[in-house]
Amino acid sequence: MEAAEVQEISEKVRESGEKKIGLTMAIVAVLLALATMLGHRSHTDEVLVQTKANDQWAYYQAKNIRSHMYEANFEMAQIIQKDSPAADGFKKKSEEQKQDAEAIRVKAEDLEQDVAKISRHAGRFDGAEIFLEIAIVLCSITLLTDAASYWRLSFVSSGIGVVLMVSAFL
Repeated sequence: MEAAEVQEISEKVRESGEKKIGLTMAIVAVLLALATMLGHRSHTDEVLVQTKANDQWAYYQAKNIRSHMYEANFEMAQIIQKDSPAADGFKKKSEEQKQDAEAIRVKAEDLEQDVAKISRHAGRFDGAEIFLEIAIVLCSITLLTDAASYWRLSFVSSGIGVVLMVSAFL
């Protein structure tokens, strides 16, 4: 073989390697886009559910305040006239407000748990993004240095990113 033929063959081999690396980068970029989109959606859901929880806590507080107000009115009515119908009405309204407040508190706590769950999912998508971005950088380094070890290392980083994405669904 002549030197020109050896050089041509080595260029073809190199180009095919670059194609593999480019294909790897494209696949990782798609996974990165997916992780980014799912992460953004999770964070949006987190904010929406947190807002609902905050609304429930505000509603709970209003019901609790009304319960105390009716309780105070009951006590005042008792002071003014023992066993008055107004006092009984205030006592009944106070109890209703307490029961309503308790149901609202339970709902608010459930929403807080949902926020925590969504936050964990969003965090996993964020972690997946980081590892997939690292994989793209490793592929880029491979193209710049011709060191295949960086390309192989990009598979490890991609694998971790994919595992984090899948774990967010579980």
